[in-house]
Amino acid sequence: MSKKDDTPQNLEDLKRAVAQADALAAQKSNFLATMSHEIRTPMQSIYGLLELIADEKPGEKIAAMVATAQKSASGLLEILDDILDIAKMDADKMELDVFEVPVRLLVHGTLEALAVKVHSANIELKAAIDKDVPFVVIGDPKRLRQIIMNLVGNGLKFTEKGSVTVRVSTAIKAIEKPKSGVGLRFEITDTGIGMSKEVCERLFSSFTQADSSTARKYGGTGLGLSISRKLVELMGGRIGVESVQGKGSTFWFEIPTREIGTNATTVELPKLEGISVLSVEDHPQGAREIVNSLRSMGANVESCPSYKDGLDLVRRRPFDVAIIDQGLPDGLGLDLIKEIMQIRPSMGLVMYTVRDDVGLSHSLRALGATYLTKPASRAGLGEAVKNAARKAVRLSNDGPRKILIAEDTDSVRDILGRQLEKAGAKADFVHNGKQALEALKTGKYGILITDLHMPEMDGYALVETIRKSEQGTDRHFPVMVLTADVQMAQREVYLRHGFDECLLKPVSLGQFRGLLYRWGLIDDGDGVNFTPSPIEEKREGLPPAIDLEAVKEQMGTLDESAIEMLHMFVDMTAPLIEKIKKAQNENDFHNLTEAAHSLKGAARSACCNVLGDLAARLQEDADAQKPSQALVVQISDEFERVKKAVKSLKAA
Repeated sequence: MSKKDDTPQNLEDLKRAVAQADALAAQKSNFLATMSHEIRTPMQSIYGLLELIADEKPGEKIAAMVATAQKSASGLLEILDDILDIAKMDADKMELDVFEVPVRLLVHGTLEALAVKVHSANIELKAAIDKDVPFVVIGDPKRLRQIIMNLVGNGLKFTEKGSVTVRVSTAIKAIEKPKSGVGLRFEITDTGIGMSKEVCERLFSSFTQADSSTARKYGGTGLGLSISRKLVELMGGRIGVESVQGKGSTFWFEIPTREIGTNATTVELPKLEGISVLSVEDHPQGAREIVNSLRSMGANVESCPSYKDGLDLVRRRPFDVAIIDQGLPDGLGLDLIKEIMQIRPSMGLVMYTVRDDVGLSHSLRALGATYLTKPASRAGLGEAVKNAARKAVRLSNDGPRKILIAEDTDSVRDILGRQLEKAGAKADFVHNGKQALEALKTGKYGILITDLHMPEMDGYALVETIRKSEQGTDRHFPVMVLTADVQMAQREVYLRHGFDECLLKPVSLGQFRGLLYRWGLIDDGDGVNFTPSPIEEKREGLPPAIDLEAVKEQMGTLDESAIEMLHMFVDMTAPLIEKIKKAQNENDFHNLTEAAHSLKGAARSACCNVLGDLAARLQEDADAQKPSQALVVQISDEFERVKKAVKSLKAA
């Protein structure tokens, strides 16, 4: 730097420029966070109305349109979450968790979850993990999974045929080897359309895609790669891409980490003493891991492998929490959760599944259940169970049962009123905090639900006034915050402000029912007369090759798109059946186990439950290296039955 450049005046100019740049970055982050927050408020009306319409059991045509609209609403909420991630990172507010990461389980589970997004029988998802890669390392499993999901999903989007492969090794090239740890290199290689060098150089910027024609053909916001870059950098790593047009691409990232023993832990595990848990998981190894993990934290755990066994156990006795897989040999975990809610509405419910499905996530949220993707760390699994058990505790309420709601938006008031009416609760509405304080003086209300941003007096001032009036007394009036601010959903945030719980817009009917039950404002209905569901009644006879009711529930209707999906399943499964036959003939138990596991997941996703059940049995036998010739013949015959059933389908 020259002497001229080092003058006090130039230094002051430089400081001002840096300050302006920082202010601009903060302004952008605040704008993104505010935009995400504000859009969630009208989404309360949109998503709430769609849920109410679907609950009225409309005809198939209306139900299909509602399902499409719900899928679009879910997609918008997913984009909002991406935008919020960007805003957090730009504002340096993104914090990574530190847990155990089972590397192989993470990669295989992620690929299994993404298998439902494979759009062609000509594409194969593969994993290649070097032998020297540690089994368990330190990291953030949720964010690491998010990076792999983004990069593999990107590869699938631009690949018509061939494969997308996740390779993991310790052969790092871009970062230095940690002094007391290990560096991991992840490579996601596809055989897709590839990119030019110029496109590769700008690909990791926010809202950037290869070009405008790509945006039109392949869709997406371009946020996934930008978020992946920022997450990798937060982990202290580097990310990049190598590509040749027409020959595919390799996205890579490297992160420093540390190996730990499979029995070690780096965090304090939650205490689950006295909590009774029902685990419904058909995979033997997965069931053992759940039982051992939860028992090590003090929980009493009962495990069973099927929908029917789980339902029988729930009928016999109450549990605090049920943790349920989505793909069960005799039904879907989502259906089991719905039935449990009818029998034991006080139970906490956790869906623990490899499926990373936005629609499934919102369906569970609408029911008030927790959605947890595999593999979770022991601490993550324990926290999910602990939180579900906390929600299931019914608090005593000897006072009035009427609800007071402070909300100034008319459309939101209308939706909340309809939802509460369906939940069997009574509520009065006011427009702001001042009116709420006057109404509370009447003593008619047992709980207050308040929005944050209102005229005259907002939710913050309202709850502060209530808490100040309680100082020096043993009174504590329950106040819930109703907000679109995702940050407020964190327990420590709303508790710090004096609220008892947080309802995040859009609020679902299931969330309301759970909240009202916990606070003693509605009864649990334990005395209802239970009648078997249509799904359970079907088990009495020979199950169909395809559960068409489950297909309709998944797809909204049995239309050409749903039938095309089933034809695609048949085409993609035929090579897998041949692989199973070959592995059986060669006594290759490793490949037989892997192929059976893949068939199980694919068959259940396509609602071919009998085929999925047989595949599950084959996986268990092959894992134990038992002879399975008769079972392979049964699978082959059942697949023929599925093919015939698919050929006979006609759009509704």
